[in-house]
Amino acid sequence: MKNDFVFRDATVDDIDFLVETIIESEKSGTDLLSYSTVFDLSEDEAKKYISDMLREEIDGCELSISSFMIAETDGRLAGAISTWIEGLKGVPSIILKGNLLNFFLPKRCIEKALQINHIIQEIHIEYLTGSIQLGLIYVTKVFRGLNLAKMLIDERIKQLKKTNPDIGEMYVQVFGNNQSAIKLYKKAKFKTILTKESSTPEILCYLPSNRKILMKKELI
Repeated sequence: MKNDFVFRDATVDDIDFLVETIIESEKSGTDLLSYSTVFDLSEDEAKKYISDMLREEIDGCELSISSFMIAETDGRLAGAISTWIEGLKGVPSIILKGNLLNFFLPKRCIEKALQINHIIQEIHIEYLTGSIQLGLIYVTKVFRGLNLAKMLIDERIKQLKKTNPDIGEMYVQVFGNNQSAIKLYKKAKFKTILTKESSTPEILCYLPSNRKILMKKELI
């Protein structure tokens, strides 16, 4: 299969693909979508709200179009990666994402999330200000097995280091059940530095795993 990929920044025209990327990445190899379980939304409703939030074009978090790089070949979208520099403009990404959720989602959704927040928080890991955060990565089925995920990581690091040469660390958070992602990150020279695990069985009603792993890559 031809695999001469072109890498470029995502645009508004890519939103449908970005929504697919976010949905599939959030499922973490399962059928469970946290946007649905946490906010009491159908998958179609979740897709609509994610699309609306992306169109707001708020930079600096995982729901920012500017955080995405696209890989394509012969005009076909093959994969995407989302990264951002945490707190680059002085506002934590969790605040930016929270503001988007509060603005776009119905009140009932926010109330549902608040009711179970104490459970979700058991495996919450803070982002480190000033570091590169790898939010998610996705490759469509037809282009898997071609090393594209690692190429996306390498290309994104190269791009970010051009404008931010002093940044020396990249972090990714991955659910413990997602062995294929963990294997990929290890291949890309990420090392596990923290694991958080919940002993509350109910958490598996809302998230793909009761364990979250923080991995770190030194950028030389």
